[in-house]
Amino acid sequence: MEKIKVSNDIIDHSVEGEESENNSKSSLGLSSKVFMLLNKYTIVWIVVLTGIVLYFLNGNFATFSNLTSVLRQSAFVGIGAIGMTFVIMGGGIDLSIPGIVSLTAVVTAMLVPSVGILTAVLAALLCGLAQGFLNGLVITKLNIPPFVATLGTGFVYLAIVFIITNQQVIPVTSMDVLNLGVGSLLGIPIPFIIFVLCTVFCIYLTKYTRYGRFIRAVGSKMEASVIAGVPVHRVIIFSFMVLGLMTSLTGVTLAGYLSAANGTMGTGYELQAIAAAVVGGTSLRGGNGTFIGTLAGSIFFAVISNALDLFGIGSYWQYIATGLIIIFAITLDGLKNKKSGTV
Repeated sequence: MEKIKVSNDIIDHSVEGEESENNSKSSLGLSSKVFMLLNKYTIVWIVVLTGIVLYFLNGNFATFSNLTSVLRQSAFVGIGAIGMTFVIMGGGIDLSIPGIVSLTAVVTAMLVPSVGILTAVLAALLCGLAQGFLNGLVITKLNIPPFVATLGTGFVYLAIVFIITNQQVIPVTSMDVLNLGVGSLLGIPIPFIIFVLCTVFCIYLTKYTRYGRFIRAVGSKMEASVIAGVPVHRVIIFSFMVLGLMTSLTGVTLAGYLSAANGTMGTGYELQAIAAAVVGGTSLRGGNGTFIGTLAGSIFFAVISNALDLFGIGSYWQYIATGLIIIFAITLDGLKNKKSGTV
């Protein structure tokens, strides 16, 4: 009973900042409420302002086809970034995303001709869950840092892909799978709809499920969580399984978008997912993160990439812009932690 009580205290403390913020909002004036809203969702307003500026600088940016393209591109990184946010909030990191993306895409491409879309996608999702479970198991049972563990498992997953495909590209001809990547519903790209649903799903997990509510406590105060009786290992494994599930959706939709699957299609997605989460306000120190911010961060990178393309700026300069944005976001996170006394 004592452990349960302390455990609940830790959960309460982990959301204490959010609750106190909500309480303070009710007692503040309108201007103060607006300021707090702007501060909490800075990246959202940056995306809006960037879009307005680009609208005036280049008329092609605001066309319907270009905006839907931006949303579609943001989803391929963003779905994994939502899962990455969940893991980082728990104090972890995952570098195996390229392997998960590639393996789940290949599973989909190889199975769909014989078993149909539903079974193929289900198999891919289960594959992603299994890979996330394995990542969490290696980290918790072998006591290996997440950075090293997932770097290792990521190479294993990629090796499996190259073995089962014999280093060949697997074509995707199923219209159902292709529609998941390039199709739209009411004018909205299907990958972006999946992206939004994943965001809502993870918000639900952190607010209304046992392990989801534990995730912030484990990320910010792991030792205290252990003492309190929180099932830390299970929470960590759970977080990596969520990421595995999210990333498998990236693999399925990306296979449809590219109409092919191979071992290189997920290259660089792990760093982009981390970048989107960090720019969105997730602290690499764990315990703090926002899924809405990650959604906006993913859109922001897609907007920047699209804008540079519209202005004819080469891909190397896009890498520079992305790197500078990441450095700025991490620096800002460090300043915030220093100001709050957490560093």
